[in-house]
Parts: sequence; C-alpha cells; structure tokens
Amino acid sequence: MKLTVNNPFKQHSLDQDIIIFDDIIPEVYQNWLLDCIYNPELKWHIKHHAISDRFEDDPRNGFCSFHYLYEMDERGELSPLCNAFMPLALQFREKLECECLMRMRVNNVPIFPKQQIQLPHVDCYVKNSWVVIYYLDDADGDTVIYNQRAETPESYIKQVEEDKWSVKMQIQPKKGRAVAFKGDLFHSSTLPTKNQRSVVNINLAEKMPTSNETVYNPN
Repeated sequence: MKLTVNNPFKQHSLDQDIIIFDDIIPEVYQNWLLDCIYNPELKWHIKHHAISDRFEDDPRNGFCSFHYLYEMDERGELSPLCNAFMPLALQFREKLECECLMRMRVNNVPIFPKQQIQLPHVDCYVKNSWVVIYYLDDADGDTVIYNQRAETPESYIKQVEEDKWSVKMQIQPKKGRAVAFKGDLFHSSTLPTKNQRSVVNINLAEKMPTSNETVYNPN
C-alpha cells in the first residue's frame, strides 16, 4: 500500500530543479526539534574535513559535526531520534514523488569569525534523487546551489579539481524553511558568523537504488 501525506505548507517552485518550502511544519514542532538537537547528551560525530577525505588540503573542506539519524544500509535506523524527525521527512514523500529515504542526518556548524563558502559537492549519484535541507533555526550561512552537475564519482572529482563554478541560486537559512533540489546538483554551505548553522539533511530517491556502492558521495 502506498502511503501519502497532505502538505498544507507554502511552496515556491523556483525552477524544475529547486523548490523552497516555507512554514513546512508547525512552530511547536519546529521548537521541539530544536530542543532535541540542543540536548547536551546528544551524540555528535566530528569531522574536520566534512566535505571529502580526498581534498583535505582545501581550506573550504572544513569542520562540521553530524548526528546521524538514518542510513540506508544494513544498519538502518541509527538514532533514537530517528522517529522524531520522520514526520519531517514524510512531508516530502508525495511532493517530490519519492519512495526511498536514503539518508537523514543533522549537520551543525558553530559560529566562525569569517564567512566562507565551503567546497562544492554532490550528495549522491542516484538518478531521480533529491537533496532536502531543512533549516532548524535562522542563520547567516547561505546554501549555494550551482549549475554544475555530477552523476558519477569520476565527474565529481574532475569538476572539483577544475574548480570552475556558476551560481544557480543562494538560499538563506530561515527557521521552518526547507529547500529541495535535484541530487546531482553541486552545492555548498556557508560558514555562519552570527548564529550556529543547524540543518537536517535528507536524501531521497524516486525508487530504491540498484547499488549501494554509488548511493553516496565519499564524504
């Protein structure tokens, strides 16, 4: 049986590749999710080269802390908080026509003294996939989406090494806002200087991937 959910929130289709959703969930749920990630007992994984282990010398390959909620592999659900965030993920199931949740995690970047756009990257190589970034709170670290795309690891590496980018769109983090964009689009986060940048990163696909080996970018 196919499950569907109603989506009574505002959406703005900026083009066929990018959709912005405002007021995606009620304010009481927004605040509760914030309380969840501010729990001092919550386990975080620290990565000093958060984008890729391949480009360690690039200063844009910076620090981030992650709390892994779900991974589509033999481990399945990873966090006791997974079910708390699942209603958020389900909001996108019907609108994006996706039946497969591949990954869901919380990314948290602390305040930095200077803003810097991080290294462009793609999250996965699965066809007909989407990346969803949900902003848990207001911040000044924009999400930058580029025109460039990569559908294979080889294409990803080649374009990062060439380092030539044209910006398709920038989205400002706003509490309760989400941006969804096609999974093969390169994108970057920006280091915040006024408020920590806390987001939920969700990777969805129209169908179950045929191979787990190429689901995720090696980051």
